[in-house]
Amino acid sequence: MDLYFEGQPVRRLMWTAISFALGFYAANTVSLSFGALSVNDVVAAALTVAFYEAVSAVYHRAPRKTLRLLFLNSFKVGVVVALIADAFKLAG
Repeated sequence: MDLYFEGQPVRRLMWTAISFALGFYAANTVSLSFGALSVNDVVAAALTVAFYEAVSAVYHRAPRKTLRLLFLNSFKVGVVVALIADAFKLAG
């Protein structure tokens, strides 16, 4: 994987944006499905917070930031941005 991205900053940026978009989509899917059913909302929120904290801990404690960690962190940021956008939609 490192050879695929070596010397290709545009490719790295593109895949970072793709992982962000996948996180955004995943959060919208979770929010929509659990919100529509009104079942296990607390469990979904707890799992989302646990995922966020686990990824943050792994990313910030890593001595060397690998591409997998970069993509996982951008997926996490996509999840957070989607949930914030969903909160604005509900509050507005």
